[in-house]
Amino acid sequence: MKRTIIIALACLLTVGMQASDYLYLVFTQSNGTTTAVTASDLTISFNDGYLVATSGSTTLANLELTSLTKMEFSNDDTSGIEQITVDTLISDEDTVIYDLNGRKMPQGALPKGVYIVKNSKRTFKMQIK
Repeated sequence: MKRTIIIALACLLTVGMQASDYLYLVFTQSNGTTTAVTASDLTISFNDGYLVATSGSTTLANLELTSLTKMEFSNDDTSGIEQITVDTLISDEDTVIYDLNGRKMPQGALPKGVYIVKNSKRTFKMQIK
């Protein structure tokens, strides 16, 4: 009996150590929506049919249990935010930058803010911090 308990505890400890290597915990709901929360300092609780993910005193996610289809650890964020550099941004001669009011901006140093970048391949939003 003691041996079984020790083996079970050892297995649980290794699962916890493996989970801490990942950056995000990703929840997938039945409608296809994904929600990623940081795995660091993550606490999961269940309350009235909901999964509540918290970090400290901040609630990161509040998801209905009946709609959850998958929960997995990942190193990839699902936000769709990419890192770009000036070299990749202006490598296309047709690149044009607009502010959120539709005014064309110079390609030099831009002030902090959100901009729309359009080139011959695609259009995307860019945030300068």
